[in-house]
Amino acid sequence: MRQFFIYSLLFFISYSLSAQYKEVADTEKQVIIQKITQAAAEMKTMKCDFVQTKELSFMNDNVVSEGKMFYKSSNKIRWEYVKPYQYVFSMDGENVNISSGDKTNKIPLKASKIFSEISRVMIGGISGSGLVDSKDFTSRLMAGTADYKIILTPLKKEIKDMFSEIQLFVNKSNSRVKSVIMVEKSGDKTTVDLKNIQVNTAINDEIFSN
Repeated sequence: MRQFFIYSLLFFISYSLSAQYKEVADTEKQVIIQKITQAAAEMKTMKCDFVQTKELSFMNDNVVSEGKMFYKSSNKIRWEYVKPYQYVFSMDGENVNISSGDKTNKIPLKASKIFSEISRVMIGGISGSGLVDSKDFTSRLMAGTADYKIILTPLKKEIKDMFSEIQLFVNKSNSRVKSVIMVEKSGDKTTVDLKNIQVNTAINDEIFSN
């Protein structure tokens, strides 16, 4: 009786987890993707807080970081880590700027295919545009109760060398990305949850250049 109860409980848990998201039909998929790309086009700026969780195979505990993110159309983005350390990764459309303490490195995007692809993935992960509608990925789209889950598998070598899979979680209510999961080839996983999101507010261009 006890074994039956345990097996029944495990079955219920596994069924519940699998039932959280259901694959959508191809016709519905195209409508959803159009809504996401339209919401991305209408979003000229965004700023928010974020929590980043890294699951590393060589560590027992996850590495959790917190910070602020700023985005502006025309390929500008800034990740400003404030906990547990201070670190800035920003792109102004032409250069990648990496700052830690008093040291800042500037890398032209045109000179680095890797940073150019990282730029596209990061901006696409925030806005949804350029990833969900890109021929560089195959995609699966599943519907949950309050959000959509989009699983993107890269086809382009530069992206495949970094990530085996990128997952976007998109609010049904506004068709905007609320969290991103990036799975590396090694199996290590980075989850970014966006919080306190503000859209189309004024953002000074200077913050993307330092």
